[in-house]
Amino acid sequence: MASIDDLKSRIDLHDLAEKLGLKRGVGKLANYHSPAHDDKSPSLSVFTRKGSQGWKDHSAARGGTCIDLVMYVEGCDTSAAIKRLHELYGIPFDTPAPREQREKSRAEFIADRCMAERLKAIDYLAGERGIHEDVARRAIEKGAVGYNDYVSPKVPAGEHGHGGPAVAFVVKTLNPGHVVAVDMRYLNPAINGGTKTQCQGEKQGYGWTSDIKRLLAAKTIYLVESPINALSIECCHLYDSAAFAIRGTGNAGNIDFSWARGKQMIIVMDNDEPFPEGHAQAGFRPGLKAAWQLHERLTAMDISALLVDQEEWQYNDVNDILKKEGADVLKRHMVKLEPWLIPGMPASRDGELFDRAVKRRIYLPYHHDLKYWRYRVRPEFTSYVAKVESGAEGEVQMEYTELAGFRVASISRVTIASATATMSGDEDSQAHTMFAVSVQTTRHGAQLLRKVVDDDKLHNIDTWKRFGPVWNQAQFLRMINILENAAHLGARHAANFVGLCWREGRLIVNEGPDCYFTNPDQQCPYHNLTFPSGSRQDARKVIEAYQHTFERSAALLALVWGLGGHLKVLLGFWPHMQMQAKKGMGKSTLIKRLERSIGFTMFSGQSLQTEFRLLTSISHTSHPIGWEEISARRQEILNKATALLQENYQYTVNRRGSEMTEFLLSAPVLLAGEDVPMRDIIGKLVRTELKVKGPLMPEDLPRFPVREWLEFLTGFSPAQVRGIYSAFRAQCLRMSRATEADEGATRMAGNYAALLTAWRLLCEFADIDVKQGNFPTDLVAGMNAHINETSADREPWVWIMETLLNELATSNFKAPYQWGLVADQECLIIRTSDIMHHLSSTPALREAWNALPIKSDRVFKRQLLDAEVIINDSVERTIGMRRVAHMAAISLARLADYSLYAAPNALFETDLAPA
Repeated sequence: MASIDDLKSRIDLHDLAEKLGLKRGVGKLANYHSPAHDDKSPSLSVFTRKGSQGWKDHSAARGGTCIDLVMYVEGCDTSAAIKRLHELYGIPFDTPAPREQREKSRAEFIADRCMAERLKAIDYLAGERGIHEDVARRAIEKGAVGYNDYVSPKVPAGEHGHGGPAVAFVVKTLNPGHVVAVDMRYLNPAINGGTKTQCQGEKQGYGWTSDIKRLLAAKTIYLVESPINALSIECCHLYDSAAFAIRGTGNAGNIDFSWARGKQMIIVMDNDEPFPEGHAQAGFRPGLKAAWQLHERLTAMDISALLVDQEEWQYNDVNDILKKEGADVLKRHMVKLEPWLIPGMPASRDGELFDRAVKRRIYLPYHHDLKYWRYRVRPEFTSYVAKVESGAEGEVQMEYTELAGFRVASISRVTIASATATMSGDEDSQAHTMFAVSVQTTRHGAQLLRKVVDDDKLHNIDTWKRFGPVWNQAQFLRMINILENAAHLGARHAANFVGLCWREGRLIVNEGPDCYFTNPDQQCPYHNLTFPSGSRQDARKVIEAYQHTFERSAALLALVWGLGGHLKVLLGFWPHMQMQAKKGMGKSTLIKRLERSIGFTMFSGQSLQTEFRLLTSISHTSHPIGWEEISARRQEILNKATALLQENYQYTVNRRGSEMTEFLLSAPVLLAGEDVPMRDIIGKLVRTELKVKGPLMPEDLPRFPVREWLEFLTGFSPAQVRGIYSAFRAQCLRMSRATEADEGATRMAGNYAALLTAWRLLCEFADIDVKQGNFPTDLVAGMNAHINETSADREPWVWIMETLLNELATSNFKAPYQWGLVADQECLIIRTSDIMHHLSSTPALREAWNALPIKSDRVFKRQLLDAEVIINDSVERTIGMRRVAHMAAISLARLADYSLYAAPNALFETDLAPA
């Protein structure tokens, strides 16, 4: 279609007003009469401002463009208005870009057939079901309702499967709206063997709504059992609300309600009679039991869920009320919510049930039952019945007093897995129990506030005062004591980890809201993170954009590293990343794009000034984080940062504070800057260098579907992933320029093999070729360059010798030493024990000493011998009129091979000491 700007520039509003049939006043410049109501004088004017036309109905405060005028006059939506303008002015429709063709499913084929004569559904919905015709038509226009008159030629009339006229309810996914099922409601069940309803397609896990956009935009959602009940609620025209049918009570535990976060959910299941005696669930109402299950699931997701009060209902469902009482009566029922402390569990004044034949949601001991009926709640408020009096005509009058300025939605027992079980999947032997308190307040609307507390804080009134005012503390704590009986409702097992992790021996995707931290702001940087979601086509677009924006796959390497960090629970480790670039190369821009693409967080150097802040930035997640310009921090912070990076290469448990709050150090870290002085952990990081720029990534680049990527990884076992890793590790070792004796290079090759493993899985996920863009070749080239340039930095003895040579050059070394020839080689003759003593006892070298990974002379000397820089380790020399024995002759030529250059301050003397 033509763009909106094209339509505005091509269409004259005066001409459009005439085509739409608007009546104009007397005179050439007169206004038009309003299409919305009868006005005595014309009130709709057309004006020109800044070269473009607009209109305004002064009597109705409406105005806008040509599209808005069509919507105003004909009462249609935006897409229909644009189509109408194309028809009125003969503007050709643009040919849409060809989409990827795929074979239609059976459900999609049936849905297409049901659209041919869909208007026939109105007769049944408006006639027999009492649905308002405008509601039915709107559902038909949205493609949610159709009509099917298929009759099977093989099954005779009167038998199941014969078919016949039926209203079809088309079930679609909420994003992107693909048809997954078609529910049939047969108009004459007798010819179909008595079968009233039938489902073609997926039954479990999907619900029905008449308008997906309206559902996602609404603030209040009514949950019902059937599509007819959903349409019945829409007849009430409740403000800013929508209806969602779960398609049967058996589906209450299968539907994903993640889309409902931030919305107020109102549960209106059917008012069924309880199952009869002899039934496995005798005494339970099917609809009410499904409502309990929905309430538990939604509350666990921090979504406010309340039940409609059905105490006075004389009908089975909302459609019965609509047919017999009308929309106004139904609307009054829909806004009357249950006042009970425990949703779905009514009580009478004497503590007994209204209906003894119906089983209660939980069992309350007698002393709690006597008090339970006094507590009454509204969505974000709690009251208490302080006094009950009998009126003159026998009616009961209750006097309410304010109890709390919030509603306690639930107190649930949560079993939290230990760090070892979370990271390894082993049987949990150290799980601990906490209590999740969910509260609804006015300031947060329908989003429940959740706090995790221990036993000793559950009855601490200060804990509750953090949510809002508590006016009567004694009665409030009595209420908490009653709610303890419902702690098993919504009881769950949880893992305090954001990313891919293990829970009860099963690999799962855990997001921030799925965790139960006692101090979330401190314990995890992603405690409120929900992963970006999308399609695999989005994944391909993102990968291609990152591959081209810098040459040699430098940017893609960072993306693969970030996404592959979630493989830590399968591989047992994950390297950190060093990103280096010159000024102006676009490092900061790339990091910002990475933040947008995968939900990554980069911490500024100013926020990492203490060890505790460093620790809190890397705990309880495998989703990567970044440290910006860590090299600009003081040496003390660098030393502590290095120690933490050593620990979270795999994972480590750390406990801090008087309450021993647990921190699971596990996040891979991106170290960005022009110079990242982290030679202590060279063997635990990979590197990318931004050297040659490519084209900029487009601003409309979609986010990477991290959620779908993690769900894809849950289909792999640790053995499968480790098998892929082993093959790539062997390949990297074959192609490495280092020798097998270089253990540091071997570990580095293993780190790059982990990235190749992530790339291999990403290619399968996004359906792209593994060799696309020569990524494996670029990665191996980068690995060999990294190994070659850090051959010296990987050895701690090199760092020690570097410091020693500086001390010798400035004449700060006081122990005996000598420059001399040993076996015809220029050497530094010195005792290794004196070197280590000098480093440990010199105040100016205190920071350097603390940062060293080795502290003993024995290990230092062994490393020198392994590097073959010591020619002779039993040299004797006379130095300063004193004979010094057990000295080591360190070859200056071999030191130069490690980029260590000495500055001798004396002539070399011939070795006269015995060998």
